[in-house]
Amino acid sequence: MNCRFVVCICRFELSIRMGPEGMVAARCPRSHIVRIAGVFDTIKVGCQMVNIGHNGSMPRGTRPIDIEQVQYRPSAESALDLEVFSMSDLRRRVPRAHLQRHHRYDFHMFVHVKRGECRAMVDFSHIECGAGSLLTIRPGQVHRFGPGSRWDATLLLFRPELLQASQGEERLQMPELIDALPGHLRLDRSTGRFLAETLARLEEECTLEARQPLLNWLLQSELATLVMRLHIFHTEQQPPAGASADAPERFRLFKRLLDAKVHQWHHVSRYAHAMGCSEKTLTRICSAVAGVGAKAFIASRLALEAKRLLVHTEMPISAIAQRLGFDEATNFTKFFRSIEGCTPGDFRRRFDVSL
Repeated sequence: MNCRFVVCICRFELSIRMGPEGMVAARCPRSHIVRIAGVFDTIKVGCQMVNIGHNGSMPRGTRPIDIEQVQYRPSAESALDLEVFSMSDLRRRVPRAHLQRHHRYDFHMFVHVKRGECRAMVDFSHIECGAGSLLTIRPGQVHRFGPGSRWDATLLLFRPELLQASQGEERLQMPELIDALPGHLRLDRSTGRFLAETLARLEEECTLEARQPLLNWLLQSELATLVMRLHIFHTEQQPPAGASADAPERFRLFKRLLDAKVHQWHHVSRYAHAMGCSEKTLTRICSAVAGVGAKAFIASRLALEAKRLLVHTEMPISAIAQRLGFDEATNFTKFFRSIEGCTPGDFRRRFDVSL
């Protein structure tokens, strides 16, 4: 009996815009837009349904998690690359259900918890942030806030380009310094006070009446100082043991290559060759900076891509295996089981998105 694969792609076509008198919705072609806090929009939210009639599809009765792709779009009045506002203000502007949806941003978000406990999920990791701690969310990560409103925080949003506009060599390293920060950073009293004061100053400066290039440069300078202070605090808490002076920079090069080539290169030798070093050197660098060898680091990054596709799409497992560079689905299943302790199908069925 012959089988035919049928793929049906559908998109929502709803435009939602927040205004002073509430929410207004209307149909629009091929995308839907949500204005939140006057700074970023949600676009091109859709679902892909695949009916393949054999093992490897989404289990019956389950659906992929809907992810809203959120782009940074400053309000027409400011056109700034950065904005600061409180979580309580955001709650007044958007429905509660929206805050608990999964989002993937194209900008950075810092969440400085001031009161209560913030529960969040970032790329399959449940994080609980108490008062005085910092949650960092990077472009491309999938994130959602948990239920509950008995906590408040200051949110800092900024475009990645804001870190790259300066001609100074030090500021050109800002993206790498932010990338080195952990997703959850518990701050001491001094660093927490510095962060709160900087966020308050940035919020005030966003309202200044000044020419946009000049104002963006001012915000960039403040942001660079904040990032360096956070990076210094983090490195003081966890100094790299036995790392050579250039190890952090070479590790950042390794991570950039990994982000670009993880779907194609699975072996340490490919990255070592591209970096012009030996496999032993790359493993030593990775162990000194990340605490694990290069092979384990590559496997962890590849497993994350697999989990994203398993949970957030309806792609069959065989297609995911091919997408990730495995020649056979069985090899992908063996790899995934060795990392996660279960098969891809089991992970897809059992993954719990509740917080």
